[in-house]
Amino acid sequence: MKVGLITPWDNAWVPLFEKEVFKRGHEFAVINPKNLNKPTDYSRCPPEPADVYIHGWATGSSINGARNIMFLRRYELFDRLFREVDWENIDHLIVVNTWIADRMREYFDHYGYKTPISCIYNSVDLDLWKFKERKPNPWIGMACHIHPKKNLSLALQILAALPQEYELHIAGQVQDPCTAEYLNHVGKKIYRKIYFYGHIERQQLNFWWEQMGLCLSTSLSEGNPNNVIEAMSKGIKPVVHSWPGAEDQFDKSWIFSTVSEAVNQIKLSPYESSRYRDHVRKYFSLDNISKVVDIALEEK
Repeated sequence: MKVGLITPWDNAWVPLFEKEVFKRGHEFAVINPKNLNKPTDYSRCPPEPADVYIHGWATGSSINGARNIMFLRRYELFDRLFREVDWENIDHLIVVNTWIADRMREYFDHYGYKTPISCIYNSVDLDLWKFKERKPNPWIGMACHIHPKKNLSLALQILAALPQEYELHIAGQVQDPCTAEYLNHVGKKIYRKIYFYGHIERQQLNFWWEQMGLCLSTSLSEGNPNNVIEAMSKGIKPVVHSWPGAEDQFDKSWIFSTVSEAVNQIKLSPYESSRYRDHVRKYFSLDNISKVVDIALEEK
């Protein structure tokens, strides 16, 4: 069979899908949705059309004459893009967050759509993320864009409540200059160290995380954040804001709702590198990629 993955970006899961499809003896192409007649230059791209399409986001239309599997990851829900999808022609919807899955089930029930819904979390290849038993250190890492939805003002308030030796290190593109200026302005007023690295390619993130003692996520909303999962794969302690669905993805002892809870987790809770890695192995392994490909190929 020919499998097409429709995505405009070279996301972390692209090579994982490619490897799994090839392992089963099928052909694979990565296709930019802006030009469905010209797949991007990936190895062994089959000629189109494909037999099955995996849509990376719920932002496009189904393709006639093929099986269509569609992901809805997060922003499509809040931007209402999912309302533009012809769900009658989507064979299976996959979400990466239980709270979002519940919202979509409510929507489907209301409008009478029969499209099956599965919640399958993202995956990381543990072999690609160097693990070691770690000890606490005061470098707080955040691999995220500088954008209001990442709620970085909360990260700054947490930093201000910690002892002076703690530092905030942010790897991500500045998408909102106002947020970046706020961090600089308030950070200087409270004499705290905040470092901006800009966008770091995924191949270099392994080294960047190596220096960090903590992975902080203060987002208002997430689907299933690869940045947290990847840091946990390396044995780095996660400290995760309680956005909707977080409690089903991470241990409750790693989730906070207030600044004081975050500070207590950082300073007082145990540092358990092997436990973080084992959690990734249990919930976010390559088995999840296999489950998606099973659905795409209708394999049991």
